[in-house]
Order: sequence, then C-alpha cells, then structure tokens
Amino acid sequence: MSAAEGSTGAGEPDVSALLSVAEAIAVLDGVEVVPRVVEARLREARGLCLAEDLAADRDYPPFDKSLMDGYAVRAADVANGAATLRWAGEVAAGGQAARPLAAGEAMAIMTGAPIPAGADGVVPVEETAREGDAVRIARGLDPRRFVARRGADIAAGTVVLRRGTRLEAAQLAVAATVGAHHVRVHPRVRAAVLSTGDELVEIDQTPTGSQIRNSNGLMTAALLERMGCEVAQLGIVADRKEAIRAAIEEGLRHDVLFVSGGMSMGAYDYVPQLLREMRLDLRITKLRIKPGKPFVFGVGEGSGFRVQGSGNAGSSYVFGLPGNPVSGFVCTVRLAARLIERLAGGVPRERWVMARLGVGLAANGAREFYQPAALVWEGGVAVATPLAWKGSADLFTLARADGLLVRGENEGALGVGAVVRVLAI
Repeated sequence: MSAAEGSTGAGEPDVSALLSVAEAIAVLDGVEVVPRVVEARLREARGLCLAEDLAADRDYPPFDKSLMDGYAVRAADVANGAATLRWAGEVAAGGQAARPLAAGEAMAIMTGAPIPAGADGVVPVEETAREGDAVRIARGLDPRRFVARRGADIAAGTVVLRRGTRLEAAQLAVAATVGAHHVRVHPRVRAAVLSTGDELVEIDQTPTGSQIRNSNGLMTAALLERMGCEVAQLGIVADRKEAIRAAIEEGLRHDVLFVSGGMSMGAYDYVPQLLREMRLDLRITKLRIKPGKPFVFGVGEGSGFRVQGSGNAGSSYVFGLPGNPVSGFVCTVRLAARLIERLAGGVPRERWVMARLGVGLAANGAREFYQPAALVWEGGVAVATPLAWKGSADLFTLARADGLLVRGENEGALGVGAVVRVLAI
C-alpha cells in the first residue's frame, strides 16, 4: 500500500456519533486537577514545574558594572575625543576600587567589575594605550554605553520565574542567581502502566502459538518517563475479570493509571465494564480518530472512590489505551500527555511542525488520521513524507517516523507542496 493510498478512509462505517479529537481535548482540559506540592533542593528540581513565583532578592546587576575590559573614566574627560588621562589603579571583577576616581583620571577595570565612585563610563581597552602613568584615549566614544546600571536587568522584588515554569537549564540558572536554593515544586507524576491480555508474554520470554511480547508496556512507560513521570510497571494481567479488577485497584494508588488492551467490545474486553463498576466516570469511551478509536478516559472523584494511598489530592485518573501499539502511542502523545502536563503543574504543550508535503495524498476519511511520517529539512523548510500505512499494529514503521502527519476529518486530496501539520514525536 502506498503512502497516498494509506490516508483514505473509504468504506469506513458511520462514526459521526463518536467523540472528535477536539471534543476529547476539551474534556481532558476541562477536568479539575490538583497537583501535589513539595519542597525540593534546587539542584534536584530539574524538569519540575514551580508551584510558586520566584522574585529577585536584590537588584541585578546589584551595582553599576563594566561591560568591557578597559578603563573607567568620567565621561566629561573624554567628551572632546582623544585624551590623555592619569592612571589611577585598577578594579577587578569581584573587587572594589581603592578610592573614588578624580577628574582627569582613568582606572583599569575588568568586565563585570563595579564602576568606581566618581566614574560614569568605560572606554574599551582596544581604544586605549598606556605608557607609564599616562592612559591615552585614541578616539571619542560615549563611555556610558559600556556600563550596565544597577537594576537594569531586574529590579529587586520583580518576579523572575512564574508559577508553572518548568525548571530547565536556563530557569535553574535564574533561580540560583536569585538565591532560591530550595523551591516549592510539583513533583513527578506517579504513573502506573498495566497490560492486559492472555496473548501477552514478558519481553524476555519466547512466544509460542499466538502469543506476542508485551511491547506496549515498555513503550508506554518510556513515553511517560520522557514526559517526566515516575513510572511503575505493573506487568501483565490475564483476561480474567477479577484479576484485572485487583490490578486496577493497585494502579489507582498512583496519580494516573494507564491500562493497555481490553477496551473494545469483545467477550474478554473487561476494562470499561470494570471501571464503571468501580465508580469511575468514563468521560471518553470511543474517538473519531485513526488509529486509536477504542480510547477510554475515566475520572474517579471523592473519598468514597479513592483507593487508600492514592497520591493525588483531588481525583484519580485512568487512561484505557487500545491494544494495537500505534493506536496506544498516538492516544498517549496526542491526548493523555495533556493531562500529564497539568498534573505536573504545567500547561499542555504541543510540538507542531508546519511542513510541505513531499508526495501527494488521497482524500482522508471520516476520522482524524495520524500517519507516521519522515521529516527532512531542505533549505530550512521542513518536508514531510508519509510512511506506508500498514495499520495500527505496525511498530516497525512507527520506529522510523519523526512525527505524525495529521489529516483532518473528510479532508480532501492534497498535492505535493501542500502545507500540513506534523506532531513531532
């Protein structure tokens, strides 16, 4: 099957009654979330979101400082261009001038050093020459341009990092600068991953008959770890109703539970039924998406529901992922990731690339379609080439993809060069 043929939805049954992707996003974003809060050492907070605003503890810079290696001067002494001034010592970064600068003097100064009292400018060293105690200024420059005034970067009390900011390298440096050696943050989301199905065996076992290795569990855990979660893998549970119930109860001790498989309408697809019996409110059951139609999202609220030891302060959340691996992948990165981000104290982030099509595509069907695609950059422009669609079980094609090319519901045919959205993965 060609890439162009792979995007068609011809012959699909009526799916108009199913929830659209946009509607599912509205459901997920509308769920009340109460992230946990802890205090952490700054050096241990990388990747976490702030639970408080951080403000500057003093002016930055805290003094007038030199932006260049050169000589601190009085601007009036060099206002007429070239001049010869008396050398008056030096001031290094981290040091202080021994005395104020007098009229007609120049003091050697290093980048970052405080401007001595009496001076109001700096002449770069490249524009000077020193002979004994004589400092010759080669030409007239406005020396005030080479001085950073106190508070020019940030004034004391100004918020430098807002609540919800993710602490990565630059943000950690800002927090360190203002002395926030301990910070209140939202800790890593505690996620549990459970795989269901009689056909599954662990990845270190040799399948027999119709068995397959449990790739979904490892894939989902890896996605969640990439999102910053602390992941507990609960392994495989057989298609036995009470065994699945016990495993779900264990999973609900975490902030969020991901259950793979058992979401459809088969005789052994127990998960949605069990979630209802356990008094979860199933707000999403099936989607108008390809791949990923049998996607489930449930919320359990109130002390009468929560399993003892559940970590979340407000609710417990369950995602039911389709058993086909590409379907589970798509639903996790496109939908579940939004709630994970909010549980971590952030806001949903999507990594879209606008690209031009490298091949033509046939019209799409009635479901929003996420097709694995390769991305290359030609002259600074992204070019997307859909990979041959072999179905929602084709992990091998997914592993070669750089992103998911999104086709809208009932979208018409697209020609080479058409602009498309690609969700970077």
